[in-house]
Amino acid sequence: MENVQYAEELVREFLVFRGFTNTLQAYEAELSTEIGRNFEVDKILDLVFSVYIPKYQLDRLLSIFSFLKQCFTSPADTVLYTALLKLEQSVLRYYVVNALKSGRQEKVVEFFSASGSYLMQKREDWIAWFAIPYIKNPSLDPQFRMYFSKEWSDTLVLSFRNFLSGIFNGTRIPALLKISTEKNMIKCLKSDIKQLNNKLSELQALLEVKEVELSLLRRSGNSIDSGHKNLLEITTFGSSVDGQAFSGVYEESSTSSIQGVDSHTLSSVKSRDEKLCDSSRMSNAENEQILVSEEDFPEVKVDFQAITVP
Repeated sequence: MENVQYAEELVREFLVFRGFTNTLQAYEAELSTEIGRNFEVDKILDLVFSVYIPKYQLDRLLSIFSFLKQCFTSPADTVLYTALLKLEQSVLRYYVVNALKSGRQEKVVEFFSASGSYLMQKREDWIAWFAIPYIKNPSLDPQFRMYFSKEWSDTLVLSFRNFLSGIFNGTRIPALLKISTEKNMIKCLKSDIKQLNNKLSELQALLEVKEVELSLLRRSGNSIDSGHKNLLEITTFGSSVDGQAFSGVYEESSTSSIQGVDSHTLSSVKSRDEKLCDSSRMSNAENEQILVSEEDFPEVKVDFQAITVP
């Protein structure tokens, strides 16, 4: 809606700039009729079935179909054009039926007088309808009974709605409407760019602060490394001096310990051999005593006698 109003203002401004006063007057007159209703289906349906038909505004009703034929259909598109002609015929018949239901036969006569030449182009579809103002009860006539039913009128409204939705959804957006859309898009992009620039400035300031902190940390780290290096050199020098002194002491102690181990080993081996000799002697003496004690016992003989059982 906003885009349409902006485009209308652009057209009006251009016509004033060029001095097209007659065109401007016709343009204002067309806008006042609101034929297109901004391509909103519900508003167009409300305009047709709630304003033009009940108020018998036949000229405006016909102008809507002329507008649809010129802007959205062409005879080359036979399917769409034929569908629009059938809808126009049904809407005009609904106009006649509504006038008869309201008891306004004069409006029906006026309708055929004003549109007779146009309707006669399709004689086979309308020839019977020219007699309807003179039929006493057309709602009971088998030829017209269907058009007075609520089901038919509801079907007509639904068909018209579907047709308008189809042609409006497939309509190419005019360049004037795109101007407003692109203008709003550029405005949004400029706002986004401004916000991003502000954020970039904040990040740059934060980066500078972090770089200063990083340089301070590097300086403190270098001073700590130099202190550790000096301490390591001092420790290494002291360790080398202590190592030389310890090596001399270790050589002397190792020599004396080897000598002590040799003398101790010889004495222990000698004592062990003596103990083995003594133990072997004791075992031989015990064996001799056992043999002597076995010879001291005399041999015992046992006589067996036979026992007779009575």
